[in-house]
Amino acid sequence: MEGLLRIGLLDDDEGALKVLTEHISQIPNYTIVFSTDNQLYALDAVFEKKIDILITDVSMPGFSGLELAKRILHLDIPLILCSAYDEYCLEGYKVNAIYFIRKTPQFLDVSEALQKARLKLDKFKPEPPPPPAEEDVVVIKLQGDSKQVILRTREIHFLEQQEVSTIITLDSGEKLKTRSRFSVTLEKIKRPFIFRTHRSFAVNYLKIKSFDSASCLMVNGHIIPVGKEYRKTFSSYLESKTFA
Repeated sequence: MEGLLRIGLLDDDEGALKVLTEHISQIPNYTIVFSTDNQLYALDAVFEKKIDILITDVSMPGFSGLELAKRILHLDIPLILCSAYDEYCLEGYKVNAIYFIRKTPQFLDVSEALQKARLKLDKFKPEPPPPPAEEDVVVIKLQGDSKQVILRTREIHFLEQQEVSTIITLDSGEKLKTRSRFSVTLEKIKRPFIFRTHRSFAVNYLKIKSFDSASCLMVNGHIIPVGKEYRKTFSSYLESKTFA
């Protein structure tokens, strides 16, 4: 997990808090948001200050650091225990502690503990959603109009040559008349699903309802001719998409 991580410190040993603070101040990308010897204050601060990591003593007057850890277990905050007594190391497993620092805290122990906490946060960090797919569009110029139109290529039903321009029929039934010749338009709208069937026609094969050797019926009801010079290539291509 990149960025600044927020740490809470709880210990009734003022000297331990001071040493932990000094060590953490030398490690980049961590900040201490509270440092206290009061368990109740720490419990409130865990929720209010939204910490990322908690470092706590174990044996303290009142309720212990282990008891506090049990109360926040559902938050899944990386927990680091700090104690002068090694026997508490095993107790830490009951509260999912990720590291045990023996007092007096040493810099390398603190650094390693924080690195383990960061790795745990990385492991459970949700994957970012994938970026939205870029829509497949082209910009075309319409005949007799100074405006340019953004054309979503998958909305194309078929294209038809008309003298020196091209008529593009869309799924909606709308017809767009371009300024460019048929061959130029096809080159610009060069997509694997646009297939030329005739000297004057090209279709979006995803919109074909049925076909034979001479024509294809589009889902919008139009019948598009298949020219002799395109018949073999067109039929072979569609048959490659066919399964029994």
